[in-house]
Amino acid sequence: MGARSIPPPPPVVRRALAPLWPLVAVAITGLMVPVVVAGAFHALVDRRARLFRVACLAVLLLWVDIRMLVRCWTLGAGRRDTASPQWRAAHEELLSDALDSLMYYTRRWLGLEVELTDRMHFGTEDHALLALARHAGPFDSLAVAWLLARTAGRLPRIVLAEALRWDPGVDTILTRLDSFFVPSAGDDRLAGVRGMAASLEPADVLLIFPEGQNWTPSRRAHLIERLRRRGDHRRADRAEELVNVLPPKTRGAWAARQARPDADVMVVAHAGFGHLSTLRSIWAAIPFRGRPFLVRTWTWRSADVPDDPVVFAAWLDERWGEVDAWVTAHTTPEGIPELADPARRPGSGTSTR
Repeated sequence: MGARSIPPPPPVVRRALAPLWPLVAVAITGLMVPVVVAGAFHALVDRRARLFRVACLAVLLLWVDIRMLVRCWTLGAGRRDTASPQWRAAHEELLSDALDSLMYYTRRWLGLEVELTDRMHFGTEDHALLALARHAGPFDSLAVAWLLARTAGRLPRIVLAEALRWDPGVDTILTRLDSFFVPSAGDDRLAGVRGMAASLEPADVLLIFPEGQNWTPSRRAHLIERLRRRGDHRRADRAEELVNVLPPKTRGAWAARQARPDADVMVVAHAGFGHLSTLRSIWAAIPFRGRPFLVRTWTWRSADVPDDPVVFAAWLDERWGEVDAWVTAHTTPEGIPELADPARRPGSGTSTR
């Protein structure tokens, strides 16, 4: 069951959950102490210390979330001028710090390393940016958001599943930063995407995952089967051609493009973690040393992106074919990332079109 199918907390539960969240964290931390101790002893048998690593990381990330929530309360306790640039800047800095902490602890405890294969181009100065990213593997949303914030210098606004409102820290800060939680049902699920895109500042980036869900081999197979049953053989054939990605859904990306036709468009591909699609495979890969999260981006000026919905859909489908080819070239049959040309390192080329 994906996050999209999980309903959000009812309003009364959502209001009650936030003040109780630190107490929940204390209780969870207490329950995790025996697990951490057991993991320390288990490391004598498991040289990779997987249980110890995961248990410690879970506690640390929980308290990063609590710290973010408490700092949100502190900001809200003062003068609440939600329309002021200072209000937004304070929350953007808080989210950036949280992303840095999440990546730091994930790198330290699990060995997650993000590595660019080419120089990133961030679009035209003083233009907003729409980032369309591949969605596959654990940590990909976190890694891409952090990369945009720290490398591109653009803190992303993110389209998220509404189920993430169960986390009061995520709910509070991203609501204040006008991110959009896609409802699990409703007549117009794209209204928030249009609103976010329309309100982008020149230094902002809107992060969208056009596939709509994490790619896994089983999801790819089920999608092809479902399209065949519906009689949509053209799309099924296209889905079969794409080995490492799902066919992109155009509606969300087009809604953003339509709302901000002046925004440049970045396509984000990544390799290395897509095949870690089950808890067993993730567990077997920990720690992730020798498995970098490889990233490649392509950026188009707004004038070079189609402004007709049919042509845009074909354009996006072609881009996703390029993403699939790049992922295939940078992934072994076992799902291990590899540089097609080891001599090419970050900064040695350009990803501008």
